[in-house]
Amino acid sequence: MVSFSKSFSRSFLLLCLVVLFTAANCYSRPKKSGILDFMNLSNFMSYLTGTAFPLNVQVNGLTNSGVLIVELASTGEQLTFTAAGTDSFSGYYDTNQIYTLNIILQPATAPTQTCVIANPNLNLTFATTTFVVNCAENWYKVNVAVTGIDTSNNTDLEILNNGTELKLTQTNGTVSFDVGDGLPYDIITGAVPTVPSTHVCQLIGTTSGTISGADVSMKLSCLSLMKTSFASGAFMPSTKAMVFTFSGPVTGCVLDSTAGGPPYRAGTANGSPGVTYAGKTAVIAPTSLPWSFSAATLPQQIMFRLTGCLNSTDASLAANNGNPLAVTVKMMDGEVYFVSDASGSDTNGCMDPSNSCKTIQTAVNYCSSSNVCTVMVEGGTYIIIGTTSPISISSSGGIRLMGSFDPTFNTQSLDFTPSAIIDRRSNILCAGTTLGTNECAPITITASGMANDTNKIHIVQGFTIVADETKKNAFGVRILNGDNTSFSYLFGNYITGGEGGLGTENSATGGVRGGIYLQGAKSQNQIDTNVIKGGFGADASVAVYNYDSNLYLFHNRLSGDKAVSSSASLDSTSYNDPAMAILNNTMNYRQYTDGSVTAVSVYGIRNFEDSPNTQLYIAGNTIYSSGAAGGSNYGIFMSGTTNAQMLNNLIKGPGSNSVCASFSVTPSSTAIFTGNNLDCSLGKLVTVGATNYPYYCSNGTFNSFSALCILANAFLDATRGGQNFTNVPSFNTAPVGQPWLSLQPVNGGPCNIAFGGVETSTYIGGTFDPYYKLDAVISAPVPRTASFGGNTPSGSSGYTIGAFELDDSGCAP
Repeated sequence: MVSFSKSFSRSFLLLCLVVLFTAANCYSRPKKSGILDFMNLSNFMSYLTGTAFPLNVQVNGLTNSGVLIVELASTGEQLTFTAAGTDSFSGYYDTNQIYTLNIILQPATAPTQTCVIANPNLNLTFATTTFVVNCAENWYKVNVAVTGIDTSNNTDLEILNNGTELKLTQTNGTVSFDVGDGLPYDIITGAVPTVPSTHVCQLIGTTSGTISGADVSMKLSCLSLMKTSFASGAFMPSTKAMVFTFSGPVTGCVLDSTAGGPPYRAGTANGSPGVTYAGKTAVIAPTSLPWSFSAATLPQQIMFRLTGCLNSTDASLAANNGNPLAVTVKMMDGEVYFVSDASGSDTNGCMDPSNSCKTIQTAVNYCSSSNVCTVMVEGGTYIIIGTTSPISISSSGGIRLMGSFDPTFNTQSLDFTPSAIIDRRSNILCAGTTLGTNECAPITITASGMANDTNKIHIVQGFTIVADETKKNAFGVRILNGDNTSFSYLFGNYITGGEGGLGTENSATGGVRGGIYLQGAKSQNQIDTNVIKGGFGADASVAVYNYDSNLYLFHNRLSGDKAVSSSASLDSTSYNDPAMAILNNTMNYRQYTDGSVTAVSVYGIRNFEDSPNTQLYIAGNTIYSSGAAGGSNYGIFMSGTTNAQMLNNLIKGPGSNSVCASFSVTPSSTAIFTGNNLDCSLGKLVTVGATNYPYYCSNGTFNSFSALCILANAFLDATRGGQNFTNVPSFNTAPVGQPWLSLQPVNGGPCNIAFGGVETSTYIGGTFDPYYKLDAVISAPVPRTASFGGNTPSGSSGYTIGAFELDDSGCAP
């Protein structure tokens, strides 16, 4: 609260200044200097409005009664000191500007002292308003020996003395501060170098004290891990060594060989793995490659953990401040080939980064038909057009197609070196006129002949994959046919049904464009931790279109897009009892973040079963449905009799035309609908055929008439259809440019959502329940935890409803 006296004082001064400015043309400059000659009126106005401050000078150590004169360069105003103390220049000065102080006269009285300005160029801020001048008879050095900065660095390391005197360096060497005898010093670091990666810097020695007749020295080590040849979570071929690259040469690293796992320690591998050193690298490998483990079969999570890494020329300096250094990868076995659009050639052998292929299919063709094979693709844009073949993955040995590597193939990053595969074939090469016959896709996967050998698995990871939007029926990836003893795995990709917004979208009636199309794929098809979006401007836009295929959708961000007739995150049709598990996905982020994304009808899940599937699990999903223009917004839409186990799903439909859960007929006697939260207060909660069940009963069931809550449960009984809720969730705001990260609940929401989920293991079973028990967080999935505290609703198990686990002790009862 502003005090009356202060407010009145500033108001009065402002009025006086207005009078002064108004009368300026009547004012003639006095012959002798007066206050108006020195006053910076604009600065004074800034002070009155709170944007300017005084400039002070603090003198330390001046004891000989000599005369010290300092001058402010911008105004020429001088201050005189004969002893230690503080004084201020007249007036007030604009903030966030550099002001310079000079010494005009040094004190000359015996014993002679020399004065030094600690911060001669001061950036004036609220917290920094004072020049500091130190005086002493004798001056000594505080020397800081800097080591460990990478030679490629071009960013500043900040070193400060006493919080005011700042020295900058970008390279190794000694940085010195002049400190007078008897004066204090206190050395700290500020910003650290960030090229090629952020350094960890540590001061070693006596970093603060008082100068006592001698120089003081200390060390500042910035020796740090800059990168690893394979990033945490990446797939690593067993034929490669792991390389830790530091900002300087190291020695003494100890490889962890602790038994147990997963993850299994690299030090437990066969062949006596060890560490060798070359330049700034520590190379970890067994006596002879490839890697193998007696305790584990590849592919497997392998941790490379180093301790004790030291500066190779000064063993007193530890890398990363002595902290352990670890990276965990998924190690693969078998052949490895490399692809580079920038430097590769299809006449090469492709077995080394320096001898890469140019097109992906060429490298895939090198893979033997029966052995495990890894194809590593450098960042770049790979366009399927003309003579460039689409990618077909079909060997029985299993092909790992991994993208977004840097030119050295040491680091994989979708952010900095993305690999994009875009389909732009002509109508002659791919017509795309009939779904199930000639639809187009740049990648086609068929998994067969693997005979339940989980080492042999088709993997696509680390790509942006774009369907041809000019085609009536087109997808980013097709998974076709196969057998149920073989495997396909899509992980960590961005897959879309077209580039979108280019004005070339095919909207022909009956067409479908989407991210992934599965047709009769009896292989075990796991689609995990991807962003998958339907095609913009299609007649039907579908993220994942499944026709009679085994489908395991885990931890994905799914969404249909703007379409003519229908938009859906998942559209599935079953005739031959495929196994389906839809766990911990978010659905329809496009509709949530962009109100212009419309279609006649919008679906989260649209499912048809010719006869009830014996394995259909829908659990832990966050489903948003909006944008229907003429039809309805459906969260879950089930056509045909279903045995589906529907648990702990969070469904939100904000419009009056929204239906949270719709069934064409009453689910079977083994179906489960429990632990869900339905927020369709303006629309309909549950419908079966033409029957609406708008009434929510106290036991968590739904009824067609409120009076029947105490008599009967018209939808499903309390055992199979109870423990549901109708609370309103609150979601986060997605980061700019990343709408797929929306639909995550925020703290402080309803306790029924935070803790209302039921136990799933009885319904989902041992095969799929472990996937449910890790939520949808991309970088580090959060284990789902049961809670039985005061915030857990009666009858619930304490799991968060929806795709994300939220142990929110501050939830709203």
